[in-house]
Amino acid sequence: MLLVLFTGAGGGYIYFYQDKELARLYKERKEISEKLGDVSDLYNRLAATQLKVQTLTTAWSHRPKTLPAQEVASHTNEYINEVLSLSPDLDLNVITTENVPQNGCGYTRYHLAGQGSFFSFARLFQYLEHGPRLMKLRNADIRSVSTADSKTGITEHTVQFDADLLAYYSDQAAFADSVTLPALKDVTFKPIAYNPFVPLITPAIPPNIYDLPDIEKSSLLAVMKGRAFISDHHNQLVMLSEGDEVYLGYVSKIMPERKQVLFLLNKGGIVERYILTLRFQTKFEVPHKK
Repeated sequence: MLLVLFTGAGGGYIYFYQDKELARLYKERKEISEKLGDVSDLYNRLAATQLKVQTLTTAWSHRPKTLPAQEVASHTNEYINEVLSLSPDLDLNVITTENVPQNGCGYTRYHLAGQGSFFSFARLFQYLEHGPRLMKLRNADIRSVSTADSKTGITEHTVQFDADLLAYYSDQAAFADSVTLPALKDVTFKPIAYNPFVPLITPAIPPNIYDLPDIEKSSLLAVMKGRAFISDHHNQLVMLSEGDEVYLGYVSKIMPERKQVLFLLNKGGIVERYILTLRFQTKFEVPHKK
């Protein structure tokens, strides 16, 4: 009787309860599978996401720019002084104007005003743009200044400039990690090789401070292969070869067969060809062999 009773109870439990529970579980598993999709596809997507995270983490740890947790004017002035040591011949004034917070980050605006050679000015701006500190230049105003030396008369071209420098900072945890950044002196960039503020044609011709032969005030005395003799503006005998420097230019070509010497002269940006011709026979002249 007990065996029959237990058998009937077990069969009823399996039939009336477990079958319904199994059906419910199968249905629930089917619904979950439909929601999740293909498991192998999920694993592939997970692997791709993990690889992307790893790549971004590596790139972040080797980022070329950094933001300090807070902006300290004295530290920024030290940084700018280091930049100035790599950009000589500049007079620079730095004035702190305002601090602008922006939800966990922000920037301090500095006003830069200075004067110096164009190439030193360009190096200053390039170091500020490409250096390890995240800084941006805004509202740059650049003006050309030309001054003539009272002793030599040579015109010197410099630039005056005003610009706003935004020095960024952030107290967010992502920027607090320690990264290896290049030293400022190791920062590389393509230097600017052309000065757009130097006029192509200048109204003033530089003086003859080195007392070079003034060809326009000289006469040709003798000419031979590779050499020419002239009487310069001091009535001194001067021997010239091709490539020799003269006032405002150089000897371009010696032509004994024509009894001429060709010079190229640069007069304030305008290049002229000037020819000296042997006008009369002198004791210095070497006869042309036929």
